[in-house]
Formats: sequence, structure tokens, C-alpha cells
Amino acid sequence: MTAPAFTAAPERPATAAVEPRGRRRRRSRAGLVETLALAALPVAWLWSTQSVLGTEWLWPVLLAVVSMGIAAALARAAWSTFAGSAAAAIVGVGWTTALTAADDALIGVIPTPASVAESLRVLTVGVQDIAWAIATPIELEPPVLAVVVVAAVVLAVHVDLIGLALRAPAIAILFAAVPLLLPIAFRVDVPWWHALPGAAVSALALAAPSIDERLALGRPWAGPIGLVAVAALVAVAVPLVAPSPRELDVDLPTLDDLFQPSTPILDASIDLGDELRRPEPQPVFTYATTDGQPTVTRVTTLSQAGPNGFVDVEPQAAEPAVLVEGADAAPLLQMTVRMSDVRAESLPMPERGLDVAAPDGASWDDANDALRVESGVVESGLEYTATGSRSPLLEVLPAGTGSTGHDAWLELPPEAQAIGAQGAALVDEGMSAGARVLAVHGFMTSGVWDYSERLDLPGFAGGGGDGWDALAGFLDTRAGYCVHYASATATLLRGAGVPSRVVIGFLPGAEIAGGRSVTTNDFHAWAEAWVDGAGWVRVETTPGAGTGVASPEGAETTPSPTPSATSAAPTPTPTPSASQTPSASPGASAAPGQPTAAPGPGIVIDWAALRGWLIGLGVLLLLALPMLVRAAQRLLRLRRGAPGAWLELRASLADAGVRLPGSATPGEVQAAIAARAPAGAPAVDRVRLAAERAVFDDGPREPGVLDDDVRRGRRALAEALPPWRRALAALLPPSLFRVVPPLRDE
Repeated sequence: MTAPAFTAAPERPATAAVEPRGRRRRRSRAGLVETLALAALPVAWLWSTQSVLGTEWLWPVLLAVVSMGIAAALARAAWSTFAGSAAAAIVGVGWTTALTAADDALIGVIPTPASVAESLRVLTVGVQDIAWAIATPIELEPPVLAVVVVAAVVLAVHVDLIGLALRAPAIAILFAAVPLLLPIAFRVDVPWWHALPGAAVSALALAAPSIDERLALGRPWAGPIGLVAVAALVAVAVPLVAPSPRELDVDLPTLDDLFQPSTPILDASIDLGDELRRPEPQPVFTYATTDGQPTVTRVTTLSQAGPNGFVDVEPQAAEPAVLVEGADAAPLLQMTVRMSDVRAESLPMPERGLDVAAPDGASWDDANDALRVESGVVESGLEYTATGSRSPLLEVLPAGTGSTGHDAWLELPPEAQAIGAQGAALVDEGMSAGARVLAVHGFMTSGVWDYSERLDLPGFAGGGGDGWDALAGFLDTRAGYCVHYASATATLLRGAGVPSRVVIGFLPGAEIAGGRSVTTNDFHAWAEAWVDGAGWVRVETTPGAGTGVASPEGAETTPSPTPSATSAAPTPTPTPSASQTPSASPGASAAPGQPTAAPGPGIVIDWAALRGWLIGLGVLLLLALPMLVRAAQRLLRLRRGAPGAWLELRASLADAGVRLPGSATPGEVQAAIAARAPAGAPAVDRVRLAAERAVFDDGPREPGVLDDDVRRGRRALAEALPPWRRALAALLPPSLFRVVPPLRDE
């Protein structure tokens, strides 16, 4: 025989049915286990991102989350549950200000209008650094660390508000688990021990209400703890059997798909151990030349061979007569540049700049042959004119000349000596500098060399090495992208006795009316060699970047893998661009993975815009999901007659913020509803009596009879709430999720 849904019991006196206000307040709050579990959620799930963010963020995040939890606990003890969430948010704002704009804030933590603007700027830089990152784990520069800590602060406030104030821990867990999307967006594997803390603490948070109640009543709590253990085992097993994100054939959404930085940031440092991450192409600048021909453009020069590759040196302002040595040894051209909406430390110049009418806020950096722009200068719409020249063909370099006066560009660190020895083996004593350049160029362009975006080799990202190890692996496999070709060529040239360096700049771009347009897909790296009588000469060896023996101009020009856009200092991330010719239209190069509409009649769908609408619709549906599920749950309950109607009223009481123990009798529930919403008491009492009678009535249960009474009770409970609390209860109903069944009297 099925146990009755209700236990018939004499009604308690009204004074006993309604507990003292202080006691009910304590019952409506989370217990110790639930409070600690929810407080640990943000850190537990952030732990799953260490493949992307590393672990240097751990202590700052712990300090922020713990201080917020202490402030919330003190505020709840003194005032109310929502005061705790407000206190946590205030402490979180202090952490945000201290990390991003301490100098502009009062005593370093109290926001001011100036600090708010600076905080937004720093956080924007940090988010863009993450979105455009070229390697994992991402280096935690101050803006990136600030973003991670602020993300933890936001998660902690949401978990506190939803889990502790609104008493909906399952929904709080959905917010706390958002960091797990980061390694998926980067297509990085998540080892099981990275996801284990988040899964285990989430299970504990769901089981915690029952554990706290059982502890208070002195009952066994092994069952809920068993749920936590099962969740931990599942967290261990799923990554072991699930396919790796890197091995999936489907095109997983990346961070670029979800967030496209409105302003690309050109970062010109290179990391030889990185794999390619290709952002969507964005306009960088347009230009026109006096001779009407395309040209490569220089952004900066990496002249020092450091422990891990070529790097720039300390900037040095100067105004030499010739900006780039050798620029006056070839026919001159004038180039007019107009910048798009980008941010960079250096502005594009002719391949070998002679002179420039520098715009306000820009000056020449003679140490790195770069036109540096000061912080705070708005590049968008900036126009200026520069004069310079193109490199000569390698075959027409002056014969019988050497490379004098540039010994500093011959130095190699111990880690690169083996590659330098390879370069020395390519030349003979007595060869001219031009002949040595041709010998190295011939080695780098003869045979089979491939452009590769994925470098699953020793020395590359994920392979346990870095820097010069990666370059040695590149020379063995002959597969890499432009930073490897440029760095290897420059290193071999130094070994062969020719001063050399790496240049970061842009390929010529696509033809437009009156000039050419250059995008982030044209970011590129190449080697330069010093030859007496010719100056610094471009030595192009990247497949697809031109003929290799001449500057990429004319019909030979095709784009190549290039360094890309990413942080506050110009850093190339390799990105191949689509093939271009002088006659190509500005739209001839389609972004990777972006469909192009075929010409002709019919409806043309803008898939990029449609994707944004679909993502927005999906977010709205996700936000509305708890409300929709709660409405469906209500309809199903009302179809069960009086017992279902009573369960619906009890759920509505929970949505109104009143938490009763699972052992509460119908009389206690009815008294609690009457105390909060007296106007609905008669209707609620009719539903209670009908539900109790149904326990002893085996006849059919007619749905709809009590619907009006349920509606009156729900309306009375809702009207007793302030409008903002009523809206939150509708969007995030606390009664919706129950993983551990409530206790019942035996």
C-alpha cells in the first residue's frame, strides 16, 4: 500500500504553528556546510582553467574570495541575507579598484570617476590579451591577472546572491562553472584533476542542505556524502573516456566566436614555441604610394638574440638623417598612411624608412627602427606621410663587399650556437656578404618546406620545450610559420658571418580604390641582413610570402603566415592571410571559416550577423529556462488534483523566501503562508483541507477544481514581496532544484 502523502495530525495552536521570528530567520539561512561549499565554488571551478591561465592567480583569488566571504558573513549576522551579498559586492569592488586603478582611487580601494575609467581600460586590455592570446598557459601580466581576479569576484557575488540569499544553489553552480568554458574555447585538454575540485564542491553544495539538516537533527548523513563521492568519481572518469577538444572534427566555438575585440591590439613580440591561433581579420590601416605599387611595411625590429629567441631592446629616441640604414641606397617612394581603429606601440613605416612627418605623440625609436606612439594617443583616423625605399633583389647585391661596423648583430646566445654552426657550414671563407646571404637563402628555400599551423613537436607548445629548441625542431621538420622562417634565417645568417635581425611588419594587403588595405591577417615577420653598399636587405624565406629573392610586389605577392594581434606591446601571432594580387578587390580575401555569398539572385544571408542573433537568443532562452521549467512544473502539479495543488503552494512559499524543514506538517506550512500573506489564508486553508481529505479518498482526482485557490495563494505571496524580489523569484525560483530529498517524519 502506498504511504499517504500527508500525515493526519491535530492542528497545532496558532502560537505553536508560527515559529518565533528569530528562529525562522535562522532556518531560512544556509547552514555551515552549505555556506562553506558555496563560498569555495568560484575557486574550485577556476582551478579547471589552469591549462589556460596557469596557477599564479590562486593566492590573489583566494584572498579576494575569502575576504568577500568574511564580509558577507558579518553582514548577515548583523542585518539580513541580502546585506551579506551587498557586503561581498562592496569588498569585490574594492579588490577591482586596488588591482586596476589604485593610484586614481581614494586610499587605493574606493572608486572615483577617474579610477572607474582606468579600471575599465585595464580590464579591456586584459580581456583582449586573453581573447587574442597565442599560447597557453597565458602569461599573467597585470591586466590579465586583474581580469582573472575580477572574474572570481563576479562569480563569488553571483554565487552568494543566488545560492545563499535566493537559496537556489543549483543555479549558482551553473554560474560558478562558467570558467570551464575557457579551456574548451582554447581547445585545450582539461585533465581530470583540474575539473575534480569543481565537480566535488558542486556536489557538496547540492547535498549540503540535507547534510546541515541531518546534523541539526542528529540523523545519519552518509547518503548525501555518498553523492559527493559519486560526483568526484564521475569527474575522474569522464575526461578519461571523453574525446580531447583537439581531436574533435567539429569546429568548437572559440573565444573569438564569443567575444570579438572591437579594437585589435598589435603586439610585436614572438614566441618560437607557440602554435598558431588565428583571430578574425580586422582592418589595421590603408596606404597609398607615389609609384602606385604595393610594399611591405615595417612596425618594429627585433635585433637582439635572447635566451628564447629574437627580442627588441630598450627604446632610444633619436632623429637620424636616415631612419633605417640603407634607405637612401635605392629609389625612394612616399607613402601616406591612414590608421584604422587599432591600438599599437608602433606605427607602420615603409620597409626601409628614410624620413617621416611624425604625427603628434609619435617619435622615432632608433634602437628598434620603429615609429613609437605614446600611450593615450588615439590611433584611429591618424594620418601621416613617410618616405623610404624597398629592399633590392638579392641577386643584384653589390659584389665583393662585406658587412662592416655591425658586429653587435652577429651575437648568438649559447642556446643558439648549434643553429649558428649550421649557418657557418653553408659558407666558405672568402665569400662576400651577398654570396653568404644567397647561400643561406638557398638553403631555406630549396627542397620541401611547409607552412604549418599545428606544431606537435618537441620544443613547441605542449611539447615540453621552448625558444631555440623549437627552432631546432623547425629546421629538422621544415614545417612552421613566418616567425620560425624569419628567426631561423636570421640565426643562420649570423652563423654565416652576416649581421642580421628579425623585422615585424605587414605584407602589402589588398588593393582598394586609391591604394591598399591592410588587415591583421597581413601581420608578418621576415629576416634582414646587413650588406655594405646596400644597407639592411630583406631576406624572405617564408613559403607563399613572395619570390623570396625580392620584396613581395607585383604578381608574385601572396600572403604568408604572420605574427598576429594581441597585447599592449606589438606581438606577432602567426596568421596566414588569403592569397592576394594587385588586382584583387578589397573583399577578395575571406576570413577563415567565414562563408562568402555567391553572386546572383536570391536572398543573401549575413551569417556573421545571424550568428550574433542566435547567440543572443540562446542566452535569453538560457536565462528564461528556470522560469519556463517552473511554469511546466506548476501545470503538471495542478493536473494531480488536491495533493499537487498543495505541493504547488508549498513550492510558492519557498519561492517567496520561506524555508521550512522537510518534516514540517501541513498545518505549519499553512500557518507560515498565512503569516506572510494573510489575504490568501482562506484559499490556502481550502487547498490544505482538500489535500488532507485526498489522502483517505481513493476516488478520481479532478484537476482544475482548486486552481483558483492556488492562484489566490500564489498572488498573495507574490504581493507580499517587494517588486525586485518578486522579479528575482520569477527568474530564479528557489524551489525549482532539489537534488537531495527533504527529510520526512518517520
